[in-house]
Amino acid sequence: MDFPFKFADRDRMTNILLTGSSRGIGAAIRTQLESRPEQDGISVIGHASKAYDGATIGADLSDVSAAKSLWDEALDRSSGQLDILINNAGLFEAVALDDSDEAWLASWQRTLQINLTAAAELSRFAVRHWQQRGVPGRIVHIASRAGHRGDSPAHWHYAAAKGGMLAM
Repeated sequence: MDFPFKFADRDRMTNILLTGSSRGIGAAIRTQLESRPEQDGISVIGHASKAYDGATIGADLSDVSAAKSLWDEALDRSSGQLDILINNAGLFEAVALDDSDEAWLASWQRTLQINLTAAAELSRFAVRHWQQRGVPGRIVHIASRAGHRGDSPAHWHYAAAKGGMLAM
């Protein structure tokens, strides 16, 4: 994986908040970032639903207050300086069209909360943080082909969330 921008500045640490870093694409991104030869100037703050090591913040993004808690904890761990936000956390749960109205809607809302709303909140916090500091920052959204062309009827909610990531 080749990243199209320089991470570390020789004069300062580059702090990265990476959501969904415990498995899949997020774990691969984290491994790649932490194994780069020039990683001396990089600090990766990982995120998962539950903390599984000292470098990972546990936050269940289905909880509407979790994005703020995650952001605040990441700021604390980075001495108040976050430079890059990678929104990778995601949920891909099927829900049948013939499920009960309550179950279908609950799945829709949970998926959008985790895959889109929390990412939007974190993006907002990041942009405001950089504006207050008077520095540029970077946001990387991890989407899906489903955001471009939809997916099965059991995953409409996932496709809608990833389409929202692309639009955001």
